[in-house]
Amino acid sequence: MDEKTLIAKCIKNDIKAQKHLYDVYGPVLMGLSLRYAGNREDAEEIFHDAMMKVYRSIESFKGGSSLKTWISRVGINTALDFLRKKKSALMVEHISDYALDIQETDTEEEVSFEAEMAMKLLGRLSINQQIIINMFVVDDMSHKEIAERLQISEEASRAQYSRAKKALAELVKTQLKKNEIKQ
Repeated sequence: MDEKTLIAKCIKNDIKAQKHLYDVYGPVLMGLSLRYAGNREDAEEIFHDAMMKVYRSIESFKGGSSLKTWISRVGINTALDFLRKKKSALMVEHISDYALDIQETDTEEEVSFEAEMAMKLLGRLSINQQIIINMFVVDDMSHKEIAERLQISEEASRAQYSRAKKALAELVKTQLKKNEIKQ
């Protein structure tokens, strides 16, 4: 089913079309929810709320981007709303820039293992740092977009991203040392 037909049927509350939308875009939305929440319970709540928002507001989709992109934005906004409520406010601190080099891997097994390890290490960062990493690196948002969404300055977004990279680099170093000791 093409996007336009899917959208038209979802607007008419066609159950089969809604299930198709869920089957196709649900895994993307759940992955996004897990990245932002950091735990399964909160991710499921974010996912459910975001899916309901998608169903209720699909008629507002204008087609300026892909449906996947629009659904992802709904998911991101839902996750940020959830985290704001849960943490009551996002506190962002300023820090100087640091660089974190990420090496590419050659095999799927390495990518899968490294992705799993990266998710665990990201989970050790503060919630603010996790959000910035997700928005900037994974969701490919600019610092301007991040600043608008989080209601902070662009400089604060850059600073928090730099701090997150530094903290992640330290976690990676610590993990590598632990791995060397085990071997």
